[in-house]
Amino acid sequence: MTNRREFMTLAGGVALSSFLPLGPAWAAGNAIKVGYNVATLANPFFQGMTKGVVDAAKQFPQMTLLNTNANGDANTQSTMVVDLINQGVDALILNPINANSIVPVVERAHKKNIPVFTLDRGAACGDCQNNFLETDNVAMGREGAQFVIETLKKRYGTVKGNVVDLVGLIGTTAGDDRDKGFMDVFNKAAAENPGLKLIARQEGKFDQETSFNLMSQIMAANPQIDAVFNGNDDNAVGAVRAIRQASRAVPMTDPKHIVVIGIDGTRQALAAIRKGDMDATLSQNPLAMAAQSVKYVDAFFNGDKASIPAHQFWPHILITKDNIDSDTVKTYGLWGEQV
Repeated sequence: MTNRREFMTLAGGVALSSFLPLGPAWAAGNAIKVGYNVATLANPFFQGMTKGVVDAAKQFPQMTLLNTNANGDANTQSTMVVDLINQGVDALILNPINANSIVPVVERAHKKNIPVFTLDRGAACGDCQNNFLETDNVAMGREGAQFVIETLKKRYGTVKGNVVDLVGLIGTTAGDDRDKGFMDVFNKAAAENPGLKLIARQEGKFDQETSFNLMSQIMAANPQIDAVFNGNDDNAVGAVRAIRQASRAVPMTDPKHIVVIGIDGTRQALAAIRKGDMDATLSQNPLAMAAQSVKYVDAFFNGDKASIPAHQFWPHILITKDNIDSDTVKTYGLWGEQV
């Protein structure tokens, strides 16, 4: 079993610096050629993550970054990573599209003694990764379910309502784990509260258009919907657009308001929360996560390898209209408004 260093959700006004492991000083050291491959740049979260990697790499004069984008295709990603290996990279930072399909190329790098640092999504091969840095996706799914349950209880005085689950991209660690966390909590609550029902569970694929179309179909078949949990903010933004187009968007104080919660903290989600169209997001911080991954690469070659955890959870935070401008949220960082 790999060692795991877990980080709590940022809450209660605790400074982010309380959670961050300090890497070596950002200074010149041994020359490093780093190959980076992101799943896609169509998603705002990965745009933020790529910006974080690029900006952080610039802080190391000895580091050369080869920046590549798989455009959402797992086969393309594998080909690109093999090409990076053939170009003689010293290390890889990867954001896998699929946890299983990336394994052969990660193992190929491992056999060549090229350290692999997976970011946000991991590879299903255990010790072949030197570091897997992600947010605790199971925990975010659980917290998303709990937010829905508590909001409906506040509305009705008891736990009841018709709920939709727009799952993320199946086959990714993020998509699968978030859905697992959500379903674990929801199923337990539904067993104890017969009035709480899951009326639809569809794969939104972390995609606005897919989620918009699915939510439109679900609303056409279900006149009463109380809440939607979304695998990410793109799913949520698509759901919000479908709700608005169906003329079922009403203020949060209206009993007919459909509660919408997403994950990531993107610019569109933050804007929707400020407007009252979306209730919450469980925000990650891809800028800070990416910078830490780059620092671990430097630590591997120029610092203390023992300081690099095999698996690390980055802190996340629940953002609602009530706390979006709070000092706690500002300390964590509204990354979506910075990209």
